[in-house]
Amino acid sequence: MHQTEDRPFRVIIVGAGVSGLVLGYPDLTLERREFLQVLYDELPDKSKVLTGKRVKHVVDNDDEAYVELQDGSVEKGDIIVGGDGVHSTVRQVMWDTANKAIPEFISEREKERITPMRPGLGTNDMTLVCNNGYTIQVLTQPNSIYWMIHHKLPEPVRYPDRVRYSEKDAEQVAAKYMNHPVSESLVFSDLWHNRTRGHLISLEEGVLEHFFFGRTVLIGDAAHKVTPNSAMGGTSAMEDSIVLANTIHGITQSHPDRKPSKQEVTAALQQYQEERKPRLDKIHSEAAMVTRLMAYDKWYLYLVMRWLLPLIGLAPLIHAVSKTGSEGPRLKYTQVDEARGTMPWLNPQPGRNVKTAAA
Repeated sequence: MHQTEDRPFRVIIVGAGVSGLVLGYPDLTLERREFLQVLYDELPDKSKVLTGKRVKHVVDNDDEAYVELQDGSVEKGDIIVGGDGVHSTVRQVMWDTANKAIPEFISEREKERITPMRPGLGTNDMTLVCNNGYTIQVLTQPNSIYWMIHHKLPEPVRYPDRVRYSEKDAEQVAAKYMNHPVSESLVFSDLWHNRTRGHLISLEEGVLEHFFFGRTVLIGDAAHKVTPNSAMGGTSAMEDSIVLANTIHGITQSHPDRKPSKQEVTAALQQYQEERKPRLDKIHSEAAMVTRLMAYDKWYLYLVMRWLLPLIGLAPLIHAVSKTGSEGPRLKYTQVDEARGTMPWLNPQPGRNVKTAAA
């Protein structure tokens, strides 16, 4: 990229946390830290990843944006991407900046959109145990077992309140389910007492109305949060990155001899928000329904889960989740060999080699 200014167009990313044969790719369960390690190992230039840094302040003006770090250093750029999770520091700074410039631009009602939900074997299987007010979900790999209990809270917790749980809290909640069956031969205590790690955390859910202000833009959990039952949380964050990368690539390539203006940056971020918002609203609604369905949250959901689904099977649910996945975005400025399953991609790679997955 060639720019006439002293510094090329630069994007600063704060935070970096992140369907099977139907779509052509096998499922794989792994810890987030393992996934991040895989991504990091493939980076051609690791010098751009700064670890052990904490954001102190974010400044956003007409000409540039920069991040002040607690160690006194400053990182200057043109767009600040807040990918620092559901308790995002960048999002809070963006909200404060927006409301100083335009009073009530970010309403208290919007701030409450991302709130904790009313919680919460084989070698390559998923086991679900559904009951009134909770769900036990077990995912297995050849050498690992991952499990979760989604537990309904007695009352919802809303922004800016944040619940932190101790190890003692986790033990108390786990004690309630020790004798609950996970399979014909296992009860939950077998998993709990043989765990490598285990934590009790809040599961937030919601989608914000505003994903950006000025030169600051939010991605992932900082902008939207879904419950994990449908496995669309991490993939939604990756989709954000794809759409934002396409958008930034577009504005930088449209004028290769200069940096995009503040107006062009604003228009690009508006385009990113308008493209992502409808899909994220849909993903959030589907995830919320699946979570409540599995926990028998209403009497009619109990009837569906206990009587209707065993009768018709899980095929309709699998088809719906896979269809949502097939509608995801793709990088427009690079091409890769693409795998395809029994359900086609809505936005396939044009003119590329296709690997067909066998069912």
